Amino acid sequence: MRFLKKCAPVFALACAFALVGCGEDPTFEQSLGFSDGTVAQEDAPLLGREYDTSLFYRNDLTLREVADPGVIYVSEGEEAGKLFLYGTSNSLSVRGIGVWQSSDLVHWDRCSVAFDPSPQSWSYSNIWAPEVVYDAPSQTYYMTYSARNSNTIANGGKYYANTYIGLATASSPLGPFRQYTGTNANGDEIGLGDPVFDPAKITAVNGEPCEEGTYARYRFLDSSYFVDEDGQIYLYLSRGQDRYHILQDTDIDYEAINGTSELWVVKMKDFASPDYASCKQITKAGYNTVEGETENDIEAERAATERINEAPQMTRRGSSYYLTYSVGGTSSNLYSVAQAVGESPTGPFRKLSKEEGGLVLGTEMNWIQTAGTGHHCVTKIGNELFLFHHEGADRYTIDTNNRAIGYDRAGFLKNAAGQEVMVANGPTSYSLQALPQAFSGYRNIAPEAEVSASGLKEGSDKAHLTDGFFASHAYGAIGETEFNAGETATVTLTFEDYRKIRAIMLYNSIDYNKIFYQIARITLRVRTEGGAYGTVTVNNVTFPLDERTSYSSQELMFAGSNLVLDFNEIAVKSIEITFRAPRSEGVVAIGDIWVLGK
Repeated sequence: MRFLKKCAPVFALACAFALVGCGEDPTFEQSLGFSDGTVAQEDAPLLGREYDTSLFYRNDLTLREVADPGVIYVSEGEEAGKLFLYGTSNSLSVRGIGVWQSSDLVHWDRCSVAFDPSPQSWSYSNIWAPEVVYDAPSQTYYMTYSARNSNTIANGGKYYANTYIGLATASSPLGPFRQYTGTNANGDEIGLGDPVFDPAKITAVNGEPCEEGTYARYRFLDSSYFVDEDGQIYLYLSRGQDRYHILQDTDIDYEAINGTSELWVVKMKDFASPDYASCKQITKAGYNTVEGETENDIEAERAATERINEAPQMTRRGSSYYLTYSVGGTSSNLYSVAQAVGESPTGPFRKLSKEEGGLVLGTEMNWIQTAGTGHHCVTKIGNELFLFHHEGADRYTIDTNNRAIGYDRAGFLKNAAGQEVMVANGPTSYSLQALPQAFSGYRNIAPEAEVSASGLKEGSDKAHLTDGFFASHAYGAIGETEFNAGETATVTLTFEDYRKIRAIMLYNSIDYNKIFYQIARITLRVRTEGGAYGTVTVNNVTFPLDERTSYSSQELMFAGSNLVLDFNEIAVKSIEITFRAPRSEGVVAIGDIWVLGK
């Protein structure tokens, strides 16, 4: 349904102000007509209101019975401008991979079964965790996935009844994907009965040669490709726990292997050909580095009963490589996305602490709005990064039959030590968030403004007001700007020239004891199409402290809670925000200010 603003026109100037040539001195003052981005509906709950889908999205968790998302944004060809999401599909009884598409990040259509393996395939059942990359030179989409082998040695098959990594290809993001077969660059004949990564063929680990077959019974899963700027392809995967007890009768340290899951990487000669001599372990569960010298402090890997590092993703920024991955049990509310940083795609990597920003995306035990935000993918939509993940569909708990897809914006920010780290605006739940510019045509231009602020608490940094990120936890790399309670504070954003804007979003503090309740006045210095200059204002706008933003009885703020002013497009030179905290002591904080403009 198309969103219609239920508000007065922004300002009626078509005939009232024809004065031109008077410089930029204001010649009028008008009230600003706006909405909160939603449409009030009789007998409809706040959480279910329709909203302005031309500017915003909301994590309504409409994609259910799907998990482990792999998402690509297509920028060229017939499907340009669309998102394609692949995932572990409960509705397909995990015997195939489904695909959903979206042209706006709001509405998702189930298209087809993207990958339906042959009954003769080793991966005929228990298929999950697809990741898809597009290779422009070959105009081919490559899907890597995990599956449990359906052919056992006892039945004459070549492999154990274990988990392996498969590969399927297609010429369209919609598929159909077909399992890769043929002779790869290693000279190996890959048939329907063969995975693309066979641990029995590993000839060295961490540079130490080994006999082929040494790692034959190891379980590998959750794979993803990364193509570096020099064209080198890497396959990241998780060496999983021995859930099927395949290693129990071997000389391997069974207790260590059975109870842990760690990340590995292998160089690829091409998408179908692992360089088995390059296999390398890049994380050790529970420790900051693979050497295991210092224990990791992210709440003992998010309070997991099992020691798990899984679902790796690689992102490069400048000369740094960001390894993001999931920690905690898949059925735990604390299932989360963490990060480690290195200077090479193969490491060494060091996991970051909570204070450094090591937790990229995760919940807290007392949250009632989001649970178990893990197994993510990093997707570039235009020039913006988004994290897609699964979480509990009922927002309270998570299990394998109760998962849905959520997504939030990500980027990079310097932490207190000056190190650039990946951060995420989320996980969000009931609040409106800005669509990618690729879909709305608008972006957050607040970071481009000159900012002045009065009433700042001593030592607080005004830079947090427009850095593009709001805190979701009381720790981490994202900061808030604090103001003295009991004083009138003013924040002014001034642009070099007039900018066309459509909305203002004021993010509240994640700390319930520091929230603002009301903004006394917002004044916009504007220019009309006819060349008249003036101001438009909003007075006494109240923050929506309701079930969309908080749980008042527990003094809990939801991540991403904001005050939205959605209006018709205006040419704006400056924005002045004035507020006064009702308390006589303490501080009030603003998480971030967003201005959606051009």
